[in-house]
Amino acid sequence: MAVPAWLPLFQLVIGVLAVQTAQAALLSFSDDAHPTSADESRKSHYAHPWRLAGPGIDLENGIDLHASSSRPLENVQVHHPLRVPQGGWSTTQLLLKHDFANSYYKPAVVRYNPPNGFTTWAAVVLNLTVTSNGTQFDRLASLSLNKVEIWRTSTAEPTRSGIIWTYEKDVTRFASVFRQPGQLMFELDNIVNKQYTGVFSVSLSATFYAPTHDFPEANSADVILPLTTGNAKGSQMLVYPGDTRRTLKFPLNAAEAYLEIIATGAAEEEFWYTNSIDRWRDFFPKAGLLGKGPYREVQVRIDETLAGVVHPFPVIYTGGANPLLWRPLASLRAFDIPSMYLDLTPFLPILCNGGAHDFTFMVLGQGEDNSVNNNWFLTGAVHVVLDKADPPIRTTGRILDQRLPPTPLTIAAGFPSADHKALNVTVGTGRSWYIRSEIETGSGGKKLVTVSSQSDYSNAQELKDGGLYQQVTQNIAYKYKSTHAGVVRLCDHARFPLKIATNYSLLESQHRFSAALPQYGYVRDLTWPAVLGGNATASARTDSQQKGFAEVTGRVGRRSFGHGWTEEDYYFTSLEGDTYHEQVKAVNSSIVTRLRSGMP
Repeated sequence: MAVPAWLPLFQLVIGVLAVQTAQAALLSFSDDAHPTSADESRKSHYAHPWRLAGPGIDLENGIDLHASSSRPLENVQVHHPLRVPQGGWSTTQLLLKHDFANSYYKPAVVRYNPPNGFTTWAAVVLNLTVTSNGTQFDRLASLSLNKVEIWRTSTAEPTRSGIIWTYEKDVTRFASVFRQPGQLMFELDNIVNKQYTGVFSVSLSATFYAPTHDFPEANSADVILPLTTGNAKGSQMLVYPGDTRRTLKFPLNAAEAYLEIIATGAAEEEFWYTNSIDRWRDFFPKAGLLGKGPYREVQVRIDETLAGVVHPFPVIYTGGANPLLWRPLASLRAFDIPSMYLDLTPFLPILCNGGAHDFTFMVLGQGEDNSVNNNWFLTGAVHVVLDKADPPIRTTGRILDQRLPPTPLTIAAGFPSADHKALNVTVGTGRSWYIRSEIETGSGGKKLVTVSSQSDYSNAQELKDGGLYQQVTQNIAYKYKSTHAGVVRLCDHARFPLKIATNYSLLESQHRFSAALPQYGYVRDLTWPAVLGGNATASARTDSQQKGFAEVTGRVGRRSFGHGWTEEDYYFTSLEGDTYHEQVKAVNSSIVTRLRSGMP
């Protein structure tokens, strides 16, 4: 194989099955999550071209790309420094240390107690450090406290000589949960055997910062209501398709309510943005394409009425497409799955009537009856602000206007070439919706609350060589805004571009495959209310872009070779107007450039 002089080959390990045909070579999906309806499905593997390399790109009888190093490989996800008080008092508390080996159905569950005599905080920051060595899939993980999911993350894929990564997350908006003693659960489903040897050793701590003159006590919700399984010994994540309905009873004097949603696809939905519309799924019968289309939206229903829609970010886990793309520079948001937000305040006249109300998550796709494949993992946390009137007075009002269609406008078409050796498929959707309510609280009187949203989606897929080459060009763009008495409370403008191509055309003849990533972006402007840790008069902006290329050549029982590079350009502007810029380039499992400027 001819390789550019500027990109030397490195030996690495790849676990590929016999390469009689490309289809026979397909390894399985990572089993990195949870059951659909039965235990067996929880540990099932799903064939998919993007999992061809297998866990850790380890080769039977081969050697590890990083094996010559005596130190663990440090994995990195680019992020701006967190804003915390400087020069004040703080305390750090170890929450959990645990080794996740054969850990399916065995989350780490420990007792949590807040810092003794110290419950007034300016900031709360979690520190997660993970080490592993051996061969292993990437794994999904979830942290919950008192049945509220606080953090969803995933792992890097280990090397034989070991990996380590550390990530810090600001969880100040969950302060009301951290003030109460209770149960802390960290779930990381993993399997260890002769083939998959990687154990994930997890250390989790929390640092609580006292207010200072320049950094006052943080605002947070008075009450946080979980939309989770509520399981005391198992996963808090709801599974869709499946029963995602949960019942909540709201405080009578709720004045504001915001729903935070975390949603990730797994198994046949892990690479949902590559799925074909059903009409063209079998155009290349040996390619093993998945159906039900590439468009996904998460719907929230209150008492069977559609209350809002959010659009998930297309996370590519560190074993996806080609693992060399994400070593040691992790894919966007792989260590910190982004939350999506809805303002539920327009529904308080209904929710504050003293009764119980059903909340249901649905994931809308493009299969029959808008169905999706198995499966999605969803949770919600409702951040509730109480009215200050004493004694409490019930919140009342009425919904004045609600225009939220059950499905978006969708166009989907396929264009086969004249010789039927290539196929282009395009999908486009658009949706806009609007809710307007009059709310009356005990101390605030009447106010008009409005929510509006507009979104556009496009996905273009090019397939050829029997479906062994696939290029996906996708863009998700949406604008969401809520106002209370004419003042913006929650504003979320986002754009998630993705262009990626996987090529297995030469796998059978030359035993090589590649992945090209011309563009992968997370661009988001967020204005939060104070209860979510924001400032209604300013927005925080994140603009992170990745690009890269990786190729592996090898066959069973022989040493294989690979090369790869990834670049990331990260810009952040804080609520206070401070800026941070970081540029990183990784080549062949080493970071060769890392430039940082700006805050603090």
